[in-house]
Amino acid sequence: MTELNWDIVFAGSGLSGLSLALECARRPFFQDKKILLLDRDEKTKNDRTWCFWATDEEMASLPPVVFSTWDKCLFFGDGFEAALDIAPYRYRMVRGLDFYDWAKAILSKSSQIERIMANINGIDALNGIVHTDKGDFGGDWVFNSALTKIPVLPASSAMYPQPPLTSLGHDSGQDAAAPHTFLLQHFKGYLIKSPSPVFDVRAMTFMDYRIEQKGETRFVYVLPFSATEALVEFTVFSPALCPADEYDAMLRGYIRDFLKITTYEVLETEFGVIPMSDYPFTPHTEGRVVHIGTAGGFVKASSGYAFKRTQRRIKALADAWERSGQPAPELLRSKWRYRFYDAVLLRVLKDNAVAGKDFFTSLFQQLPAPLVFRFLDEDATFADDIRLLNAPPAWPFFKKALRQMRYYSKI
Repeated sequence: MTELNWDIVFAGSGLSGLSLALECARRPFFQDKKILLLDRDEKTKNDRTWCFWATDEEMASLPPVVFSTWDKCLFFGDGFEAALDIAPYRYRMVRGLDFYDWAKAILSKSSQIERIMANINGIDALNGIVHTDKGDFGGDWVFNSALTKIPVLPASSAMYPQPPLTSLGHDSGQDAAAPHTFLLQHFKGYLIKSPSPVFDVRAMTFMDYRIEQKGETRFVYVLPFSATEALVEFTVFSPALCPADEYDAMLRGYIRDFLKITTYEVLETEFGVIPMSDYPFTPHTEGRVVHIGTAGGFVKASSGYAFKRTQRRIKALADAWERSGQPAPELLRSKWRYRFYDAVLLRVLKDNAVAGKDFFTSLFQQLPAPLVFRFLDEDATFADDIRLLNAPPAWPFFKKALRQMRYYSKI
């Protein structure tokens, strides 16, 4: 089957693809456009959670699918513990299934939008054709969130059976001499239920670094949903995944030693991997293709946060497209200084020039949490930047900055 008569084709319909399709569905400019969403997955499972901080005002422009919200964020570092004052922000969590169900319900009301389940095998960027196992589909514009040129996620395995991105490239040269840094943020979580009330539903644990680090950046966060239920997530920043049994051992040890819970039921488990890289993903146009989502560099390289960033970028793209009649992919890229900051921090963490727990502890010990959040949202002022850059140990960052400058002066 070959269909080449679409105006807009989405190669992938995860967070970024569905978000842009929703923007198209609600705007008059796109009402006469034929839109196709391609994905291998029906999106009927709660396959992930997204967390972010946002003010109540910001929530007016974000999807109304927040599952839980917290006003307090607990931080546990080396010799420093605090209940962070995050006002005017609140920390929020979205379940993947809630977002998928909400998005699909809205899109089902738009007659010009069609969804087809298919495995995406490749894209002809020049002609705007997506090759799948159900045939070829072409459009005036293709928005790709399914394929990357280089491998940024681990290969499929028993522990990680269906990576959300497929690589079209070969080995990415992820070594210490490469100009770009590649780390993985990988995590496993237990949704646990205790027989007695043990959790404070007003406060989530943002980062707990009291666990063994093993030369990496390792922490646990805890999202309580009730006095007896919480998601406990063990997270690692490193170049490769841990052995499968290590995630379980760390989770069980944390629940026992730090939460002081000895009896509990595991209601659900989740496992995920987020690429953290300063590799210059290409949101710019390649032929008729615009890369979005992780494939377009939407994930914050130094933190892995993506939900609010995705909504912001998609809305900016749709606004400009509606005004000019053409998409402007340059709006999808972070400012140079933030890309450079991310590159330096990633190199520092990968080389363990400063331990991750020491870096993040110094930030939250010396600076107000809202300032750090503004910086990670790329909303900081230059004065904010100066305060933040003076907080961690200066010399290791300065050395890595000099190294990265020769590459980033040209990007």
